[in-house]
Amino acid sequence: MKIILVDDDPLALEGITHMLHWERFGGELVGSATNGKEAVALLHAHHPDVVISDIRMPVMDGLELAKYIFENNFHARMILLSGHSEFEYAQRALHYHVTDYILKPVTRSKLNHFEERLIALQQELSADSPPWCVVDEALRTRVGELLRKGDMASMAELLISQDVFDSLSDKKDMLGIQLLNYLFIYQEELGKDRACLDAMRQKAMTEYWKLPTQQERLSFLAAQYYDLMEYAESCKGEYTSPIVSYCLQAIQKNYSDPNFNISNLADSLHLSLSYLSTVFKNATGQNISSCLSAKRLEKAKESLKDLSIPIKDVCDACGYDDPRYFAKVFKKHTGMTPSEFRNLYSQGEFNHLEAEERER
Repeated sequence: MKIILVDDDPLALEGITHMLHWERFGGELVGSATNGKEAVALLHAHHPDVVISDIRMPVMDGLELAKYIFENNFHARMILLSGHSEFEYAQRALHYHVTDYILKPVTRSKLNHFEERLIALQQELSADSPPWCVVDEALRTRVGELLRKGDMASMAELLISQDVFDSLSDKKDMLGIQLLNYLFIYQEELGKDRACLDAMRQKAMTEYWKLPTQQERLSFLAAQYYDLMEYAESCKGEYTSPIVSYCLQAIQKNYSDPNFNISNLADSLHLSLSYLSTVFKNATGQNISSCLSAKRLEKAKESLKDLSIPIKDVCDACGYDDPRYFAKVFKKHTGMTPSEFRNLYSQGEFNHLEAEERER
């Protein structure tokens, strides 16, 4: 894997050159430059796989270099060295599909994480995979709109699209990186500290690249996005969890479907069942499975009051495909079978019963 280093500080160039374990990721330093203009000449001479460049340099800076690489269809991955004060400046490089950032000062610990990223890139190159998974501005705009609206349902639809899923494989990783970067751009809009965001982004990137499967990467992205949407809603004052709102809407829409359950709901959000259950209970004080059961039983009670509807039809309409199980659940909740409940109602004793339940 051919690499070019670009930095106007000779000590920085020498430091990175000697600190990187080149053999670990199969790297070969084919040239060093002190500004973007010199780097352009190296691009044409060596066609490197990776360009590691400082942002602020004389003559031609790192952002201009990233733009040149992008507009001239070089397939080199661009990695920028960025200081805290340059975070906003570095964000502009997303337009040119910068792969990653290294936050200054460059330490041994940061380089260890960075080498993991280079190992992944080397594996990608060895597999002869496409050099980029290009994310267009329309997607970036769409993601921003959904984050600002807190639109959980539409975000879930976006994340489960086949294009997104296919792009999260080991060979096509750029979409995942871009989606992670969008998260931190939006968090700066919310007023989070830039230095803190840099550290969070580095941690998220490192965790992301350790995940071996597409499904694990998708679940990681989903959790990151949903957590951010929760945080954004909490900043608005009257807090309504987007995850909880999505779940309540899904229960309202699907309670009559016997195949609908909490595991399906977690899968639709690409979240683990335990994570979803924890978020829901923390926000509502109620187990999500109990919420679904209560909804079905509430509708069952309403339907049983209509004496023209057979009990089996009531069972089917409320999401129970086994009448005996329905009767068991109903009795556990109300203390009586569906038939007994209906008889009480038909005899005019139900209003008294409801009053006693409210008092309890």
